[in-house]
Amino acid sequence: MHKPDFWGSGIYRISKVLIGPDSLETKLANVIKALSAILPMRRGAIVVLNAGGAPEMVATLGVEQASQGARCIPAKPAIDRIVAKGAPLVVPDTCKSDLFQAEFETSSNATGPATFVGVPMKVDNETLGTLWIDRAKDGSTRIQFEEEVRFLSMVANLSARAIRLDRHLSRDGQPIVGEEGTRKTSSGEKELPESARQRPTKIDWIVGESPALQQVVESVKVVATTNSAVLLRGESGTGKEFFAKAIHELSPRKKKPFVKLNCAALSAGVLESELFGHEKGAFTGAISQRAGRFELADGGTLLLDEIGEISPGFQAKLLRVLQEGELERVGGTKTLKVDVRLICATNKDLEAAVADGEFRADLYYRINVVPLFLPPLRERNGDIPRLARVFLDRFNRENNRDLAFAPAALELLSKCNFPGNVRELENCVRRTATLAGSEAIVPSDFSCLKDQCFSSMLWKSADRPLGGNTLSGSVESPVSLGYSNGPAGLTVAPHLTDRELLIGAMEKAGWVQAKAARILGLTPRQVGYALRRHRIQVKKI
Repeated sequence: MHKPDFWGSGIYRISKVLIGPDSLETKLANVIKALSAILPMRRGAIVVLNAGGAPEMVATLGVEQASQGARCIPAKPAIDRIVAKGAPLVVPDTCKSDLFQAEFETSSNATGPATFVGVPMKVDNETLGTLWIDRAKDGSTRIQFEEEVRFLSMVANLSARAIRLDRHLSRDGQPIVGEEGTRKTSSGEKELPESARQRPTKIDWIVGESPALQQVVESVKVVATTNSAVLLRGESGTGKEFFAKAIHELSPRKKKPFVKLNCAALSAGVLESELFGHEKGAFTGAISQRAGRFELADGGTLLLDEIGEISPGFQAKLLRVLQEGELERVGGTKTLKVDVRLICATNKDLEAAVADGEFRADLYYRINVVPLFLPPLRERNGDIPRLARVFLDRFNRENNRDLAFAPAALELLSKCNFPGNVRELENCVRRTATLAGSEAIVPSDFSCLKDQCFSSMLWKSADRPLGGNTLSGSVESPVSLGYSNGPAGLTVAPHLTDRELLIGAMEKAGWVQAKAARILGLTPRQVGYALRRHRIQVKKI
């Protein structure tokens, strides 16, 4: 039986495939290929249906060549059953099922008893196709089938969202326009006016030219022209709010409000009042009627930051608003209609949370229509000098100064991985500019050389001080953990893997994540994410 974090890492991997720059056909083929690395499958296929219910696109793996065309669809009777009922289908032994007899009689690819698992690809109760796999019959239990169906359903629904988005966009990235001059939309989405059809080309407030960043920017330009919900993923400090602002400013809603709320900072009761509003006297302290963030954002965009931190109880209330577009203020009985474009942001592993039962799968599908993964600063080659100059220019304007970086100073900055990402870089630039002794900032001005920078301070509770500075450590950086030199308090060999370093830090910290975070120079949240990604079980001491 697979662990929940195993399923979570699989969903994360497939989500990245579906938001890539490739064509839809390539994306679906890569999804099947990714599934083969996650599940013990023998064959598999994604079958996309057109408006008439006929196969429009087929992506297969392990299927004999004769079945590659749309006229000869593998497992077609089973696919027809799934589409007709709109429900998953599990056949423990295909040899004993009438649905597969015709295939056994005509196919040379049949290799004995097999288990078949198929699920519909659905968006808003509309079936866009099917996803199925089969494997050699292995005596799997009912619980294992249920887990597999749940996982494949998540993959299928994410794929269905990608299919719908692709159908909304023409080959050059423009929205598809109907006969009346308006964009064709799915149920629950408003048509976009003529002025919204042109794809925007510039986002002035996002700085960087690295390929990793530009790929996200291009995705933002496409997504902005639709009303689809967006989920911004990435480490803390990668600029989720700036990208949310970009989506709003490049959308047809740009003249309407852009409202934001950090969900992690509020309890469930306060969060409900903040989002839905309240009536006078609804609770102690409610001295007047108050509109919630959904009302304030009506016609515009609402950003819910740290969406992964909301309680399971409140998730159900939020889901109803997203499904119906209706809400009631706390203490009120009047139903209010709202039209809001939702953007959510998180650095939490939502897939693992769904698998663990901490986050509702149906809410996950609602907010994760278009996931965008924001790259950490360490993956944005060449962007650090650009950002540093922008932050220094801003400091100069605010303080009437005329500071500039010496080339050696920018070179030194470029060697840092900045585990706090853009937020940490800005902190570093402002601190250095404030304390600079001359108009030219040189390497000796940086606090990192004195073990006083943000990253160095993260080691302050470790057993021994940081060996070396965060810009020029002697040990090669395990970039996925976000530090540039050996973790403090650990005997580090350059050949150790990220997983080994993480386990070493956890063991030294007595398996206390907060203490391990200080040793590694990370936040506890980053350590928790790394533990889930490397599938390391936390030991009880």
